[in-house]
Amino acid sequence: MTPLTGPEEDQLRLALGMIGEAAEEGGSDSAQGPRRVWMKRPGTIAGALVAAAAVGLVLLAYGLADDGSAGSRQDQGQALTDVERIACSPKIAEGNIAAIKEHPEQADAVKVTLTVTDWIKPKQGSQRQIQFTTMSGKWKGEPAYSTGEHLLVVVMDRPDEPAETFRVDGAGTSRTLAAIRSRIDKDLPTAAKTECPAFWRNRVQ
Repeated sequence: MTPLTGPEEDQLRLALGMIGEAAEEGGSDSAQGPRRVWMKRPGTIAGALVAAAAVGLVLLAYGLADDGSAGSRQDQGQALTDVERIACSPKIAEGNIAAIKEHPEQADAVKVTLTVTDWIKPKQGSQRQIQFTTMSGKWKGEPAYSTGEHLLVVVMDRPDEPAETFRVDGAGTSRTLAAIRSRIDKDLPTAAKTECPAFWRNRVQ
């Protein structure tokens, strides 16, 4: 559960204090204590209990939201951090497109053969060429891929997940090949110590 904040602790203390005060006042007169308390201050105990209940509901809501966050993340299926995405990728490389063809089963995807010029993960790959499926340029609102074009590709470890490609002139400066390569190089050491999350590895296709 999420730890209590200062205001939440104050509210809880106030509610408990009111309950204690009402209880003490109710027990101070053995002859007619309870009856006098309810008649003179009918809202004290009820108000304290309502306040405590309200605080409890707030804390319960916080707890449920916190406990459910992991489940929501699992349901989303793609809520990987940048570091986790690298950890879940068996192949990251730069290279030039040697061949490209339409995917036989997906109209919005293409199959690419890339001649690797620089292995990123693993640091020294054994393959001169790699093949992967990615979404078409048209589907992404970009120019179509072309033979000879230079790409950075992040191939995920699931056959149902299209590879991510980054072009020299990407969709905005934050997604250009150079910017993504810099970010990946920075995150690689941390990613090497990070396990690919189970929710990603075990999710239903």
